[in-house]
Amino acid sequence: MKSAIFYFLILLLNIPLSAQSMQQATLPPEAYQLYPTLNEMYGFAVGKFNHTLLIIGGRIKNDVPAQQGEDFPNTDILLIDFQKKRASAFTSGGLEGILGEQMAATGFGYYQIENTLYISGGYGYSYNNGKFFTFPYLTAVDLPGAIGALLNGESPAKHFYQICDDRIALFDTELDHNGDEFFLINGKQAFKLDPFEDRAEYVETDFYGETRTFRVLGDLENLEIADFKEWYSPEALQHFYGDLLPPKVKRAIIEWGANPKQL
Repeated sequence: MKSAIFYFLILLLNIPLSAQSMQQATLPPEAYQLYPTLNEMYGFAVGKFNHTLLIIGGRIKNDVPAQQGEDFPNTDILLIDFQKKRASAFTSGGLEGILGEQMAATGFGYYQIENTLYISGGYGYSYNNGKFFTFPYLTAVDLPGAIGALLNGESPAKHFYQICDDRIALFDTELDHNGDEFFLINGKQAFKLDPFEDRAEYVETDFYGETRTFRVLGDLENLEIADFKEWYSPEALQHFYGDLLPPKVKRAIIEWGANPKQL
């Protein structure tokens, strides 16, 4: 019952346009053919195991002019099977509590290492907290286990491993990895006070030009964030890592150089 109320609430409460990442993941063209709604989706996380994509979270654009800006949460876990050429949608209601709330958020940072998809942050409504806010969680998804559970009609929850750390509470961010450390690039933090009131107050902080680095230690059941650092200077970041910077960070440094006014 609690999960049903949660999903009803986030359908009713829109997220301000300033809190929406309109960036869309780059997917194979066939994915859009098999699931056309992807053309209207953004802010989700994507993982791949063998010939199957797993897509979770994000928002679906609302095409009703009178309700412009009131995009809808994606409350399904999507599987796109390129071998069988089919797409399936499974309700994410089996992910309960704060895990389900984060996985219904938008603007994730995400990165896949082998068969594990790492998902950070995201912005959305939390029934447990009674407000929209930025989720302070890193969730690791065992893709073979999660996809297998969904295809067998089982809850995939036991294949999601979540830890809390306020330092990674960001959305509209990018997550990258250089083989040793994770890099969280740019991002925002936001919350909406009194979301049920007519004049709900939306508060946002932008971290454009900043990078957070950390390592993830332990196995999936014992995840730990270590060696956390914050970088406020692109020059210092580039000087320290040099050629060890991953591709997304290198592109971000070029972007920061072209648009220094926001730094």
